Amino acid sequence: MEFSFLKSIQQRRCSRFSLFSLAASLVVLNGCVTPPSPTPATAPSKTVTPAALPAQNPGPIIETDAGRLVPVDWKELIDFETDPLDDVLKTFRLSCNYLSKQETWQGTCNQLLNLSPKDQSGLRALLKTLRPHRVEFKDGKQTGTITGYYEPVLRGSRTFRNPYIFPLYNKPIDLVNTTVKLGSNSFSRARKVGDQLLPYWSRAQMASGEGQRSMSGREIVWVDDPMDVVLIEIQGSGRVMLPNGTGIRLNYAEHNGHPFRPLGQWFREKGIDNNPSMLDIRRWARSNPPAKVNEMIFSNPQVVFFRWEPIPDLTVGPRGAAGQPLVPMRSIAVDPKSIPLAAPVWIDFKSPVSDVQYRRLVFAQDTGGAIKGAVRADYFWGFGQHALEMAAKTKNDNGRMWVLLPPSS
Repeated sequence: MEFSFLKSIQQRRCSRFSLFSLAASLVVLNGCVTPPSPTPATAPSKTVTPAALPAQNPGPIIETDAGRLVPVDWKELIDFETDPLDDVLKTFRLSCNYLSKQETWQGTCNQLLNLSPKDQSGLRALLKTLRPHRVEFKDGKQTGTITGYYEPVLRGSRTFRNPYIFPLYNKPIDLVNTTVKLGSNSFSRARKVGDQLLPYWSRAQMASGEGQRSMSGREIVWVDDPMDVVLIEIQGSGRVMLPNGTGIRLNYAEHNGHPFRPLGQWFREKGIDNNPSMLDIRRWARSNPPAKVNEMIFSNPQVVFFRWEPIPDLTVGPRGAAGQPLVPMRSIAVDPKSIPLAAPVWIDFKSPVSDVQYRRLVFAQDTGGAIKGAVRADYFWGFGQHALEMAAKTKNDNGRMWVLLPPSS
């Protein structure tokens, strides 16, 4: 999910992006929710071949816009038998809310509904009725890039009180989509003052007396760290844990029409650091006076506005492109021109923190503006500090993928 920080956040928020390329401009988030413990991945040296299956007609190669899907034998899916399939039934049922609208998936999804949550052998047998297809580029290349993403977790309050003093806003009702020219600059969002359209408040203007009065009452929540405001605006979504133990989820709604300016540019212009990392910016912000930190933050005039919703299930993430909640370490973002949305996928890539190979079943429940190409995925690590660290380190160019499809596909 590489992307340029010179692009506007509006472009980025149309889809999800991986954490790997945030290092140059963002900060490390102190997660306040303990993420799910990752299931130990299978060691690369251990190979288990699935039980012998009846001979099958492998079927034709499926040409896609981005590559091709080549039918293969189950033995190619190394260690399929050792995947514990934790959360797979839940994730597969979520995918079936999308897949069951397609005739070819209805039989499989109906059988899935009849399985009990503890019937792992039945689940594995049902999966084996599907046919694995190796994902390849059109030139036959079988490896591609796997990155990672996560859901930020902030601490906040629905009321303004110490230490919750940094606001995140609803989309203002006076925000007008238009083109306003002010000198050589043009703005895509405006506010009406009398008969005149003016550029909507910039970040610095919102913090001024007039801007604060105008934005008063539009706050969704206040958080305890100004750098967390920066982070959730870049990601475009995240969860905020409240003092009573409940949480709300924020999703991108709009922005104020000002151009996005990466914080790293401010550091370079000030001669402080030519390439600050997330940790560098975080440390700098904690060791400098608020006025200086504000100068740095205000250097980016763009502000993101959110819509919010309750979180009925704290164990899952935000909704992906398939309209279903993402399940930590069982959901991925893909290029739908290569892999059918919501389909089960066997993924194989090296752990970002060890020599262990991650070989496990995931579901293509999301997409991303930078997730392009046949063998390309963004692995959803979940939420909180551990997920952030894993997502930030995930960048593997030798990943492999197989999509599982019904025989009639």
